[in-house]
Amino acid sequence: MRSLQQAPVLLEVRGLSTDFVASGEASAHALVDINFTLREGEVLGIVGESGCGKTTLMLSLLRLLPANGRIVSGQVNFMNTDLLSLSEREMGEVRWKNIAMIFQGAMNALNPVHTVGRQIAEAIIQHNYITDQKRVTDRVVELLELVGIGAERKDQYPHQYSGGMRQRAMIAMALACNPQVVIADEPTTALDVMIQAQILELLATLRDKLGLSILFVTHDLGVVAEMCDTVLVMYGGVTAEYADVDTVFNTPRHPYTQELLRAFPDLTRPTEKLVSIPGYPPRLNALPPGCRFAPRCPHVFDRCHGERPALHRLSRNQSASCHLVEPESNNSPETSKFPVKSSDL
Repeated sequence: MRSLQQAPVLLEVRGLSTDFVASGEASAHALVDINFTLREGEVLGIVGESGCGKTTLMLSLLRLLPANGRIVSGQVNFMNTDLLSLSEREMGEVRWKNIAMIFQGAMNALNPVHTVGRQIAEAIIQHNYITDQKRVTDRVVELLELVGIGAERKDQYPHQYSGGMRQRAMIAMALACNPQVVIADEPTTALDVMIQAQILELLATLRDKLGLSILFVTHDLGVVAEMCDTVLVMYGGVTAEYADVDTVFNTPRHPYTQELLRAFPDLTRPTEKLVSIPGYPPRLNALPPGCRFAPRCPHVFDRCHGERPALHRLSRNQSASCHLVEPESNNSPETSKFPVKSSDL
């Protein structure tokens, strides 16, 4: 892992909780007490199954929640400014200029009736990054070439681009105003494996070249291993585990993290069968009273059903929310199974 401990903190999230409210139904507690930091030059992976809160977390950071979503508590400190305290106009200046987002599914994110070059130029002009038209055009060409698209393609429409090129164009748009932080929300999900590798390589190159900090949302642990410095494992809207990437893969402490790794192919053991996680994630408007993973956990015991575990700091580089990893825990004979090495999985 890269040495990031001395790098300045750009983004600090503390106690972030988000609810969704539907008419006639109980509130869905989509995020509860999320905490993490993002340092300059760091890639933080946000991982978990579909519905665990990854995209909701990203939309909460940018205050782009749908009408029935609301942030109920917490702080999102970007360079010592709490984004949750800003007016909508002030927040609009932060988006793209300071924190930009690469949305999932570029074909849906790009406007089909405008050329790609015009859409990138619009982001530049709207945020007053450059106002002179010739310089705007030069910047569009520069951005397209930066992501590997020829200048002659700027006047083409999204449908004239391949899937990989559309994703590259979305990356160019995200970089239009030279942001410090880029949120990548599953940017390679709809791409074939060869194009996916190219996009990941491009993002890694841009991180090194431009000094970007990246929040990388994904369900693919292979991408996490390749791209990320630190990992936030989410389950049911809460933090299951938060650690550097080597620790997550070599010494996972939360049972959910362990089960995710068991369900992922290991090239060092090609004959070993994959093990799926039984059951389904919880409904966020009908949550169990204790640990949200308890109904699916292989190590569950009585306390798990009645008391939600706190997030325990286990070392400088690792935290996990499980009763079995409390420093003083003697609540179950299963305690002796932790920590679990990757070779035991």
